[in-house]
Amino acid sequence: MSESTDTDVIVVGGGLVGLAAAAFLAQHGVRTTVFEKHPTTSIHPKARLVTVRSMELYRSLGIEEEIRAAGDQGNGFVIGQTLSDDLSTWIAPPAEDVESGNLSPTSPYSCDQQVLEPLVLNAARRFGAEVEFDSAVLGLAERADHVEATVRHAGQERIVSAQFVIAADGAGSAIRRHLGISMSGTEVPGRSVSAVFRADLSPALRGRFVDAVFCRAASTFLFARGNSGDRRWQMGTYVRPDWEGRPTEDLTDELSGLLRQATGLSDLEPDFDDVATWSTGAFVADRFRSGRIVLAGDAAHIMPPYGGMGGNTGVHDAHDAAWILAAVIRGDASHRLLDTYERERRPIDQVIVDQALLRSRKSPGQKEASGEIDALTLALGQRYGAPPGEEFEDPHEPSMADGTRAPHLTWRDGRSVHDLLSRRQFTAIVDGPITRTDSRAEFVALGRGDVATGQRDLWANTYGRAVGHLVRPDGVLAGEFEALDDVPGLIDRALHIR
Repeated sequence: MSESTDTDVIVVGGGLVGLAAAAFLAQHGVRTTVFEKHPTTSIHPKARLVTVRSMELYRSLGIEEEIRAAGDQGNGFVIGQTLSDDLSTWIAPPAEDVESGNLSPTSPYSCDQQVLEPLVLNAARRFGAEVEFDSAVLGLAERADHVEATVRHAGQERIVSAQFVIAADGAGSAIRRHLGISMSGTEVPGRSVSAVFRADLSPALRGRFVDAVFCRAASTFLFARGNSGDRRWQMGTYVRPDWEGRPTEDLTDELSGLLRQATGLSDLEPDFDDVATWSTGAFVADRFRSGRIVLAGDAAHIMPPYGGMGGNTGVHDAHDAAWILAAVIRGDASHRLLDTYERERRPIDQVIVDQALLRSRKSPGQKEASGEIDALTLALGQRYGAPPGEEFEDPHEPSMADGTRAPHLTWRDGRSVHDLLSRRQFTAIVDGPITRTDSRAEFVALGRGDVATGQRDLWANTYGRAVGHLVRPDGVLAGEFEALDDVPGLIDRALHIR
């Protein structure tokens, strides 16, 4: 790594995606500095769902159990006339095969973003990343071999240099605009209002645990915030015509009335912590990289919040970008590897944005729309480099194709194959005796007798198809081999050395 710059990677934006990028980069041993203009991590709940793939990535950072302690399992999405009435399932909780460990060593979870972000921040700092709050990046200047950022903190400006920049500065990304990168897509008509409030809804709940509910009587969504015993909730609804142009703080009487309708509690007196109006759309940046600057998260794609896909997709962007930048910074890879970030992520992100838009157009209570891809496939079935229309596959039937996630199997001692993968190097999974033929890979023996008894047929249909399989540092398959001497060539190919 070069010591001629102040840091290796500057991450602009210390929200969930920026902090995740810093954690993944620092885990690779990359000097990383995050600049966030706000004084702290997010104080708003924002997203709540953590998909199974995101939980796998957080597991790799060592914070899975912290997330479980801070959040709750969730029980899907229910619907009813009011919260006081009988409720029926709209969107089911996580699939049973995920819970039973057949597809992953972990499972989806619910954790409010303002609770999750500090956990990711702590992980980033444990790995050595520097995170500066109250620090605004005023501009970037790209040079031949580095990027210079003008940073303002406490009224003082300074120049910070880095080999690369990850722009995780949100949907209104100033960096994306500075680079002249357009976004393609469509607006979602209308405006919405969300409000965080505190109230005792136990008379309506009657001992039931509700994670998310749509109340038909008021056309209003309610989301539990915090652990299940908290009295903190978030409501979401559309902006009524006579609300347009009014300050959000003037809407609390109308919102209180809607909450009484939604909950069926005529004497409810909620205390509001925050009220905000917003609009959304479905857009994807036309390019995900310009020179030494990479876009991630909302800077690269904007989507309706339905399905909780936005933040999770951004974390997956960050994970892909991290191993690529680390390999280039270390000098292990050709700069041509940088081109793979857009080639891999943009088609996947486009499909996910389209799926979020499709879900946003469903009627409340509608189970499934034509063309809808299930959440489990979106999380675990991504296929980098696949032909158009084939970007996802059924995770129950892994193809073992290059560019797909290495499937989970349970090791005979109870660990997952994922727990055996190297976080910084390639991993060669071998059915048979091991002779290490390349210092850039860890070699792991995984024969039929090494996996749990109940998963040996799955082994035969996945890792048992060849003598060995190469896995990239991001947990994605990079080729199969019949001889250990083939491993160096596969690594060279994956790093675009030849």
